[in-house]
Amino acid sequence: MGKTMKASALALVTCIAASLAWAAPASAQDNYPSRNIRMIVSFPPGGGVDAVARLFADKMSAILGQPVVIENRGGAAGLIAGRAVASAEPDGYTVLVATNSMVIAQLTNSAAGMSIERDLQAVASVAPQANIVVANPGVPAATLNDVVELSRKRPLNYSSPGTGSVPQLLLAHLITTLPGAQIAHVPFPGAAQALTATMAGQTELSVVTLPPAVTLVNSGKLKGLAVTTQRRSGAVPDVPTATEAGYPSLSSTVWTGFFVPVKTPKPIADKIGSAVLRVAAMPDIKDRLFQLGFEPISIDGAQFQRDIAVEVKQWTDIIEKAGLKTQQ
Repeated sequence: MGKTMKASALALVTCIAASLAWAAPASAQDNYPSRNIRMIVSFPPGGGVDAVARLFADKMSAILGQPVVIENRGGAAGLIAGRAVASAEPDGYTVLVATNSMVIAQLTNSAAGMSIERDLQAVASVAPQANIVVANPGVPAATLNDVVELSRKRPLNYSSPGTGSVPQLLLAHLITTLPGAQIAHVPFPGAAQALTATMAGQTELSVVTLPPAVTLVNSGKLKGLAVTTQRRSGAVPDVPTATEAGYPSLSSTVWTGFFVPVKTPKPIADKIGSAVLRVAAMPDIKDRLFQLGFEPISIDGAQFQRDIAVEVKQWTDIIEKAGLKTQQ
């Protein structure tokens, strides 16, 4: 009888322990979030991605009931921030805000050290934006074609938000198709720094995402040469599209994606994604995004993950054809 009671007691303890082990993570998910959430932005302050992150962080704090704190980790076209989030605890308290530049950077850099499909889980995509080519007002060129012709007479240079960023890759690819063009690349950690360099005359041209350039173009501090959307942007209506300028291969947009570490529990990832989409649907956010030069469009995590898989294949093909694989 004693042995039977001991066996029963042992079985009961084992059962309770197993129940507690199962209940602990479930409880953590149910109580999420219970503390500050870090939102790691893949570019420095002052650029388009940073502007979106700050708009969304403020509104998400109210929805989730906990502060969403911005942390900028610019550099390497998003890889530095991407690695930081990929290696973070998968508990929902570290969120990445990045762009297609991170996809391209991992494909062009053989030492990237991360894979967006393997290491991160997409939760939402919002606010696609055009790229824009701008020039210092002192550059004797009124159009993109003028710049190309000028570069055949003397070397020019351009700044970008980093090697492997979407704007940089687009222009680099275009340059490979222009016989005799001499346009050297000068990388910067983000769009704000790239634009500052062009205004100061350190570089003659810059290719960046549109939002941080809107005010500078409209005020005449920089000359807008082309935007990369199919239609002109309402934010800079006098700037022609790349297709209008005669260079349709420059046509492309940049998404703003929200990610968490790949092993983050789905209920937590879904909660973050739902908060992002709720913010994206707010009328005041839509209006503000449009004013800044973004398109007020959003995509849920599942569709975004599928889109990324397609995009990885597309950029892989472009990079291989252009011979842009590098090691940094």
